[in-house]
Amino acid sequence: MPWCSETAGEDMEVAAALAWRAGRLRGEPGWEAYRPPAGCYLYNATGLHGLGHAARVLVWADLLAMRMQEEGIAVDREAVRWAATLHDVRRINDGHDALHGSRCAVWVRERGGGLLSGVDAKRLDCIAYCCNWHVPPDDAAPAMTPELVCLKDADALDRVRLSGPDLRQLRTAFARQLVGQARFLCDTSQVLPAYRTEPWHAVHIAAARMGLWSSGAGADTSGLHRWLRYFTT
Repeated sequence: MPWCSETAGEDMEVAAALAWRAGRLRGEPGWEAYRPPAGCYLYNATGLHGLGHAARVLVWADLLAMRMQEEGIAVDREAVRWAATLHDVRRINDGHDALHGSRCAVWVRERGGGLLSGVDAKRLDCIAYCCNWHVPPDDAAPAMTPELVCLKDADALDRVRLSGPDLRQLRTAFARQLVGQARFLCDTSQVLPAYRTEPWHAVHIAAARMGLWSSGAGADTSGLHRWLRYFTT
């Protein structure tokens, strides 16, 4: 079934952002650079909030950050990427855990057991801030920084693996246009045989097939938009 958004203009807007993203990715740190070791997780690295979720949040958070940059908004994309992959690593269960963000912030400020040893203090503080405040309501945060907005909207987009995001809770218009794509990425990553044991790798495969993340340096992106035709909202 052809993919349809509310207007043809929205299709073009999403496609243009993805094309811009593909060009910007060349020569940047690769997918594996942001993978949290399984030992970072207090609970279950392959569970509901494990590596598969982290990988999908990374895809959407980075896309949202790049869109902000395109609009002239100052945003630390490197901090966004790290916050996306680390925001749930200190969960103690897959249910209600109101303190997992604050636990993660403390862990990040301690440089994540060496994982973040090369990150400068300003960026480290930004990552910790995002992890800390991604749990409470927006109005509880001292400031809804661009990095925090990217994380919270990307995290919300991956609620498609549950009951689906509440569109009213997505903060950016662009995120609201990505719900169909988020559902497709979730579904196509989870059906891959690798997902059961290597969810991070499975999401990378699915994201690369969609044109959402390069499969390697210099990867061919000529077919970047073809996947758009296969969505339905």
